[in-house]
Amino acid sequence: MDITRIDPLDVDLDLADRLVAVDRASHGHAGLELPVQSGPSRMFALQHGNDGRPVDAVWVAGSPDAPAGWGLVELPFLDNLDLARLRAIVSPEHRRSGVGSALLEQMVAFAGAHDRTTLTTGAWQGTDGIGFLDARGFGTQGQHQYAVRRLDLHEDPTRWDRLYGEAAIVAAGYELVRVAGPADEAMVPDLVALHEAINDAPADDGREPDAWDADRVRAYDASMARRHQTTYRVLARHGESGEWAGMSLLCVDEFAPTVAFQEDTTVVRAHRGHRLGLLMKCEMLRWLAAERPEVAAADTWNATDNHHMIAVNERLGCRVIATNVGYRRLL
Repeated sequence: MDITRIDPLDVDLDLADRLVAVDRASHGHAGLELPVQSGPSRMFALQHGNDGRPVDAVWVAGSPDAPAGWGLVELPFLDNLDLARLRAIVSPEHRRSGVGSALLEQMVAFAGAHDRTTLTTGAWQGTDGIGFLDARGFGTQGQHQYAVRRLDLHEDPTRWDRLYGEAAIVAAGYELVRVAGPADEAMVPDLVALHEAINDAPADDGREPDAWDADRVRAYDASMARRHQTTYRVLARHGESGEWAGMSLLCVDEFAPTVAFQEDTTVVRAHRGHRLGLLMKCEMLRWLAAERPEVAAADTWNATDNHHMIAVNERLGCRVIATNVGYRRLL
């Protein structure tokens, strides 16, 4: 099986469509309800990442005109400099023929050549990926499982108003601010602390928290804009002190806007206990219902031991549609 390394900036729309077809076949084979990126979304995601940089390496198994599988490696460059994040997917008809192993060999060699000592990846519970990683020296110890929950935004829109009113009583003294798209430069310094606050959420063993600064916030916003991902932020501010207390961040992929993606929801430690998480999420859903009626659902990932946020999401009516198992292997 030929394995071809491709510069992410050379991934055109035709190749991106073919990579998406591999994903779609894999999801269908496994019965996963998860959405699959569109071709344009995949192309821009590979070219811009989450921080304005392309992913570090992409490989295609078989012919680029008819891929049997593909993989990528991301090398964190601001923190976790020992890590390499791997992702690979193989069409169901090409499994158990050495395609996945050939892709993994290329990715491991690339990570080692860049002095990375820890490989991280994941597989969907109940799929072929679990057995593949178990057999190749990857382990789950110290790694989280993440449940993907989906919220149907059209089932009962009045629920958001009811829950908002309930939370607003406990959150008296706080105000909410909506920010669509890249934040104004004047707001960037305040967003640094709000992005940093997510580091209180459960994390995998050995993983350093993301270190946010103004440049990282700007790079994230610019990257999302280039990827045609519209960001929506609901921010909570304490009225008396003026302190920013929390943020809920959601993205809508303009190439496939029917399913939105919850990025972060976090409350600064000093302001917890006022139901701000529920309040901000309800405000986000009310906002989307009014301005983006084509968004029919929102997906969110939670570590399975993040009990507080899980409780909030279940009150909103979320249901689990898949579980991703985190894996790690030392080089």
